[in-house]
Amino acid sequence: MLAPGIVLLGLQGGLAGIDAGSISLASEHGPLDAPMSWLQVPASDPPLSLLIARAQPGLAADAILTVTDELGGSALLALRPVTDIRELLAGQPAPAILRIAGFIAARALGMFRRPDDAALAGLCRNLASLGRSPDRVAVPVARCGDDTLAWSLPGGLGGGAATSLVVGRHRIRQAGHAGGIMLLADRRFEDGYLLPGGGDGPIHLAPHRGPLPTLAELARRPDAAAKALYRSAAQELARRAAGDESCRRLLRDHQLLAPARAFSQVAEPEGPFGGALELALDDHDGGLFLRGWLRDPLGLVSQLSLVGNFGEQPLPAAALTRFPRPDLVKKYADAPHGSPGLRAGFVGHLPQGAVQPSAQWRLRIRLTTGDQVTLVAPAAITSPLLARDRILGAIAPTHVTPEILTSCIALPVERLHRRVMAARLPPEVIRIGVPVAAPVISLIVPIYRNVHYLRHQLSAFARDPALREAELIYVLDSPEQREELEHMLRGYHGINRVPVTLVVQPTNYGYGSACNAGAAEARAPVLLLLNSDVVPAGRGWLLPLLQALAAAPGLAAVGPKLLFASGALQHAGLYFERPEQGDWHNSHYYKGMPRHFPAAQQAREVPGITGAAFCVRRAAYQAVGGISTDYVVGDYEDSDLCLRLRADGGGIGYVPAAELYHFERQSISLHAGYTRTLAATYNRGLHHRRWAADMERLMARPWPAGPAPAGRS
Repeated sequence: MLAPGIVLLGLQGGLAGIDAGSISLASEHGPLDAPMSWLQVPASDPPLSLLIARAQPGLAADAILTVTDELGGSALLALRPVTDIRELLAGQPAPAILRIAGFIAARALGMFRRPDDAALAGLCRNLASLGRSPDRVAVPVARCGDDTLAWSLPGGLGGGAATSLVVGRHRIRQAGHAGGIMLLADRRFEDGYLLPGGGDGPIHLAPHRGPLPTLAELARRPDAAAKALYRSAAQELARRAAGDESCRRLLRDHQLLAPARAFSQVAEPEGPFGGALELALDDHDGGLFLRGWLRDPLGLVSQLSLVGNFGEQPLPAAALTRFPRPDLVKKYADAPHGSPGLRAGFVGHLPQGAVQPSAQWRLRIRLTTGDQVTLVAPAAITSPLLARDRILGAIAPTHVTPEILTSCIALPVERLHRRVMAARLPPEVIRIGVPVAAPVISLIVPIYRNVHYLRHQLSAFARDPALREAELIYVLDSPEQREELEHMLRGYHGINRVPVTLVVQPTNYGYGSACNAGAAEARAPVLLLLNSDVVPAGRGWLLPLLQALAAAPGLAAVGPKLLFASGALQHAGLYFERPEQGDWHNSHYYKGMPRHFPAAQQAREVPGITGAAFCVRRAAYQAVGGISTDYVVGDYEDSDLCLRLRADGGGIGYVPAAELYHFERQSISLHAGYTRTLAATYNRGLHHRRWAADMERLMARPWPAGPAPAGRS
């Protein structure tokens, strides 16, 4: 028994008349159960074969095994227990013992998936120690992270990349190495062994006494040996970064501490050419987003390439999309060598351009004369949130074509937004007052910075008797206002005794995430997602919404009539329309018409409703996973929810008897990541790609109310 549940059988001398390549084993209990694996130990004297398998009744001590092969040969084996594996391996040469250690370690990792089995790891380590040689020693040379060491390996392993087994006292791992350096993310392997392939002897991982320098400290040392170790370790970290997210992040972190070069460009109007790499942003998934400009009226530029910390890559013209830069046209209007042209700007996304991330990229320009000019971009590594917003703000919306959005913007933004959402932290929940025992509806109000209308909203809620059976949940997406809002809500509760739940998000994750956070705290069977700038037009608005859902089990959600401050219609249901060229977008029925416009007075099914006041059955909301958080900040996630509810079999209704004022876009206008970026364009494109076919089918249906007259939402 090697370890609990794992058995090793040794067969010395071979089996006469049995084909070793087609052996089958059975006991009185039947054929042996997989998995199992054979090893013909090379260079062993006497010849030795090993079988490793899961423990089972047929492999008990003193059992009899029947051995057969495909050629019809057969034999019987009587199992004799061995208390110490050294008895089985007595007289075997060191290479054979090393091969056995590697065989057991490899099966522990692969076949049995037991990398942290102390019994197997300790056995492999002890076997490796039997072949230990004084000149086969690796020493740790630097700390690459909290628990990652760079080991300097002895000569003879070759300069190419390889993967070997590492065995310690309690665990077994695989480790990659190249150029005489190995990175190992676990200090507990000290005093263990590296088992390289090719039959070479084990390498002892010598324990280190005392502190080790960090990579940055190695880089700062003046001696050539320290700098050479730094370069080798950094190169190995870069090599591993291509397929190991932890190494990629570690490489990024080390580069963040390195001093940045100053941004440089060639921008003199008197020069014959010019250019700049204004943005080179890591998309945190191996890609690189670029924005810059080139002025080359005389055709001097022959080739472009990107230079990072770990090499150079060509930058073909096809990878860049040009866009207008009116600022450059104005600046170089009187330049002696000519204008930069209407489309001097360029933008691009290289999906695998930053697999080995660099803190700062450079644009190398090769000229027809053979000369070279290198331009330095600003620092490339930042948080996913900032990188996302910088890419969305990289080009003026008027200059964004469908090609630019699809080939240059959408993928890096999607990658970065996914990272932002994956890093979300749980919110803080503050309960003010005694909660309603059995609420009939939960009102969920996301707030981002704009609290101007809350006093009006809260006062209207307090005057409406129907709200006494409602649960009120505010979700704060701007946590810097936590104390201000909590103080306001506690004051509101002190006056009106209406209980409130305050959910504080750690940072602004967008409208969808805020609504989902509020819904997670809700207890009622119906949810009402309500913007903070929506105020009831009078009492009695809530009951018609609940009655509409109760009267029509097929409806998953309903929306009220929304009014502008002037009293004109803002929303009487939502529909989809598409220009001759472009993406589908959302529009509102009868937008701008009088409050009592006859067609808007009819309760009816509609293609969708706005998220400003979205009343939905909680079960239906949960069935589709709540609001999608794939959209940036806000926009189109409400119609996305409508389409997902429809795809799940639910209808959407409009209830004109419920009237509220909507002082629209008061919160989102305060969000710089939305108002000055392509967020709305990106969201519309995502919505179109996801639902174009569904919207086309939906709008082909005859609806009780036609879209005209209407305006875009």
